[in-house]
Amino acid sequence: MFEVHYNDEMEAEIQRLEAKNRAAAPGHPEWDNACAGCGCQLKAINVEKCDRCV
Repeated sequence: MFEVHYNDEMEAEIQRLEAKNRAAAPGHPEWDNACAGCGCQLKAINVEKCDRCV
């Protein structure tokens, strides 16, 4: 049980850090996430691309 909870937390943290890095790459470190394609701001951290770039 503990391992599953820990793995879920680590997976969520990795997603958050990846999203933050995508936002910092185009020069917006204050954003939580940015599209990997065009660099526009994304509100959700669990997506990598906006609807236009998918």
